[in-house]
Amino acid sequence: MPMYEYQCEKCQEVFEYLQKVSDAPLTQCEKCGGPIQKVFNQMTFHLYGPGFYTTDNKRKYLK
Repeated sequence: MPMYEYQCEKCQEVFEYLQKVSDAPLTQCEKCGGPIQKVFNQMTFHLYGPGFYTTDNKRKYLK
């Protein structure tokens, strides 16, 4: 299950909430009761290991 970030429009509180992709998004702040919106954050994604770089030695298949 993914972790989503929400921000309250009233108190500006930012919090994370664990929910299923199929669940409806939250609409009300638990702290003040104000309206909230999903926050789209920047995730970092790194691929490590052999074969992900052009300088790596690729596996040569025998024919």
